[in-house]
Amino acid sequence: MRTPRDFGRLSIIGLIVLGVLAVVLAAAALLMNRPIEAEPAPGGTSSAAVTPSSDPVIESSPPSVVVSEPATPSPTADVSEGVPPAVVETSPEPSASESPAVGGPTVVVIGDSYSIGDDTWVTTAAEALGWGEVVNFSSPGRGYITAPRACDFTPCADFARSVGLVADADPDVVVTFGGVADGDYSIRPGADAYYASLREALPDAEIVGIAPVTTEDVAEYWLTLHGRSISAALDAVDGVFVSAGQPGLGDGTSLSAEAQDAIAAAVVEALS
Repeated sequence: MRTPRDFGRLSIIGLIVLGVLAVVLAAAALLMNRPIEAEPAPGGTSSAAVTPSSDPVIESSPPSVVVSEPATPSPTADVSEGVPPAVVETSPEPSASESPAVGGPTVVVIGDSYSIGDDTWVTTAAEALGWGEVVNFSSPGRGYITAPRACDFTPCADFARSVGLVADADPDVVVTFGGVADGDYSIRPGADAYYASLREALPDAEIVGIAPVTTEDVAEYWLTLHGRSISAALDAVDGVFVSAGQPGLGDGTSLSAEAQDAIAAAVVEALS
């Protein structure tokens, strides 16, 4: 049986062992933190000692090892320079079909002297209806069965024989105004043939006919008959008949500005 004296000896021995361990551990720590001497350089000179807390010294690499990155181009630099066309992406230019429409429909006007000039119903109606290009084939004395007295183009013929001239302009709208020059003769065959040929040549165009207007003091009854013939021929081809009445009575050889405005108003009302 152990006595209290034995326990005291064991305590002393344990303290001695712990002390030895502490000394060993401290010595090991000192050895680990000891500065490491660098190996001598090839020339016989030694480099400075390197400690863990020191910044690393970066030796310059041989030229073959250095890899330089391309400089970042400035905002104004041409980044497409030196790049194959297949790699450079550019915004596509709008094609003609992508582009927005300019102006309104193409319109052909064919008539007699009442439709010639800058201050006629043609100009007023074009502005009010937003017409684009207006091609005017009007000539003095032209009618449904009567050839003009003179022309600036060919053929210099009546309406029915001028269909090819009108069709070549490829219009969206065709407006015909005449009949006074035909006099007291039936224009029914001529009107029927003209509008039928016009529809065949221009199946998608809007076809418009204006009843004849006189500048005489009296509107003869045959003008009314001409209007009926024109209206019937237009109905057969799904056209538009416009009647402005007789605003030019008593004007003489030409229509007054008021009469021209009245015709323009009738056209605008019919086509709006």
